[in-house]
Amino acid sequence: MIEQIYNFAKSRNLEIGITTAEPFLELRESSINEDLKGFVEQDIQKRIYPTLTMKNAKSILVLAMPYQYRKKQERQELTGEFSIAAVGTDYHVLLKKHLEALAQLLQQSISNFEYQSFVDTGPLIDRALAVRAGLGWIGKNHCLHTQKFGSLVFIGYMMTNIALEEKKRIIGDCGSCNYCRVACPTGALSEKFEIKKCISYLTQTKTVLPTEVMKTMGKQLYGCDVCQIVCPKNQKVLQSLEEKNTSFSLEELLYCSNKDFMDKIGKTAAGWRGKKILQRNAIIALGNSKNEKALPLLQNALQDKRELIQQTALKAIYNFNNF
Repeated sequence: MIEQIYNFAKSRNLEIGITTAEPFLELRESSINEDLKGFVEQDIQKRIYPTLTMKNAKSILVLAMPYQYRKKQERQELTGEFSIAAVGTDYHVLLKKHLEALAQLLQQSISNFEYQSFVDTGPLIDRALAVRAGLGWIGKNHCLHTQKFGSLVFIGYMMTNIALEEKKRIIGDCGSCNYCRVACPTGALSEKFEIKKCISYLTQTKTVLPTEVMKTMGKQLYGCDVCQIVCPKNQKVLQSLEEKNTSFSLEELLYCSNKDFMDKIGKTAAGWRGKKILQRNAIIALGNSKNEKALPLLQNALQDKRELIQQTALKAIYNFNNF
């Protein structure tokens, strides 16, 4: 059975880890509830005890799927940037298909097989789960680093009612390398990850942001790749990925219809955040652009009836004039 599982992962260019459904007691004192409010399961007991989600869970299978693309260098006026993790087909859809295929494989071999699978929707903390499942270790960029794909991975997992042999944990570290900490535009990376400084986090918030915070976001519409792109351990994987344009017209995003948004962005990993938040980020990018063509677009945004857009436009104009 174990060999079947590992062969499945290999055939699909995935990495797989296995751990038990024992509690994650080390998370009891974690500050993640406050840091990631709105992004993780708020009931800390569910994050610690897998059996509160699946009563008869005995093992957890964790899949790591590599990124699909790397950034294609293109110079365009008035464009914003999406993370390479958020272009192409939504990874939630792709990983869910892999998990369902694995479930079907196991159902053929095991009678009364039961499972529950999750991709960013489950109660467990993905990174903690992946480390315990032997998929990798946490680097200075606070991302999971796997042996095959570095930190350029998406994570999904499956709780099952079968007992499987746990995979041996991987011991790894970054040594003296500090490339990610030096390169981080906001200084978010340290011994304690300051997530509220992280540009990826900021692009997903729902509020009007302070002007100084807006300045740190540059042209990012969703996510940030800096700490992963500079990582020496990711270079070989990056070069193996297909190039894809990650830029998007700020004007087009500001004026797109709901249908256009769903057709062009809604089916990507960034689509879940919705049009309004990404339009807010487009206004921030315009304010940071230093391009005179951005000013009329910002002035038009002042007339928007949505308070988030209107207030962000006001601050973006201030930044434009005082950058």
